[in-house]
Amino acid sequence: MVLYVSQDRELCVALGFSLQYIRLTVFCWLTAMTHDMYTTFRENVNLVPVADPRIGSVFCKYSLFAWGSPLVLLAAAVVLQLRERAGHLLDTSGLSATNCWFLDHDAYMYGFALPVLCLLLADAFYLAKSAVVIRYTVSMQVDKRVRDKMRRKRRLQLCLFVKVAALIGSVAALGALAKLTGSNAFWVAFNVGHGLQGIAVALCVTCNCQVLKIYTRTLRRRHRRCPAHYGAGLAGKPCKPSTDLSKSTSLQLLTWEPAPDAV
Repeated sequence: MVLYVSQDRELCVALGFSLQYIRLTVFCWLTAMTHDMYTTFRENVNLVPVADPRIGSVFCKYSLFAWGSPLVLLAAAVVLQLRERAGHLLDTSGLSATNCWFLDHDAYMYGFALPVLCLLLADAFYLAKSAVVIRYTVSMQVDKRVRDKMRRKRRLQLCLFVKVAALIGSVAALGALAKLTGSNAFWVAFNVGHGLQGIAVALCVTCNCQVLKIYTRTLRRRHRRCPAHYGAGLAGKPCKPSTDLSKSTSLQLLTWEPAPDAV
């Protein structure tokens, strides 16, 4: 986030268009990922993913969309900016007040706000279709354990995309409200939300993948582990046999202590 008011007109205009391009790529990649999730759920009805031989061409298509579409929209925003400023692209009146975040009304609304709204609608469409596909593919599984595991895993992935789309969509909505109303409250909320957006997305991914649960489970198991000569562990629970003996190749650990009784 820019923390100063740029006095250089060229730098201010470059920041305005660069930030708009970066924000557009975020929404385009989110749309590409939701579409890929829907395609994967539709074509793979098994819990174990199947390697797609067309993964290289598919990735190239997604990259062309996610990196190329923002360039087209950015070019349209430049044209609208030139038209609104009567050909004076380096006129930064109105940009310096917002630290070069926003461009003029037409360049922002038609070059960013409306495309983002269309992308969010596309995200909602693919998320809804993914939920329907999950319901049908899960019902096709015969084994109850496999059915429950597939439902849990795919719902986790679906909920992750829902949370990310809601988060970045809310931040973009605050920016649109700040642009339309000129309210300082919306402007401050947009800056704070945009600054915390990356951390919030990282937390969503971490909690969704249950990374913290894995660590706490490992620490709990270590806490309950006790030496072999103890009869019981903490809280009266018996200690689980250590797997170090079976994994060791040392000959000293293969001896009987104490020696077994003669038969």
